[in-house]
Amino acid sequence: MPNYFTEIKKLWDEYSAITTIPHCACGLKCASLKAVHKMIDTQRLMQFLAGLNDAYKIVSGPLPSPSQAYNVILQEEK
Repeated sequence: MPNYFTEIKKLWDEYSAITTIPHCACGLKCASLKAVHKMIDTQRLMQFLAGLNDAYKIVSGPLPSPSQAYNVILQEEK
């Protein structure tokens, strides 16, 4: 499990290094940039969850961040 997260995190980092998110004068305060970052987090969470075994179950409700989901999975394994 830790290897899976490490590998997918490495891919996300490499992808982030070669792509650019539009910048605006407000920094990260505007709703558009917040929405873009939320969309990226949601996509990463879906990628992470898609690679897990069916034996793992995530509690329904608001989607956690990829790191929060990873921590939940580690707790389940223990």
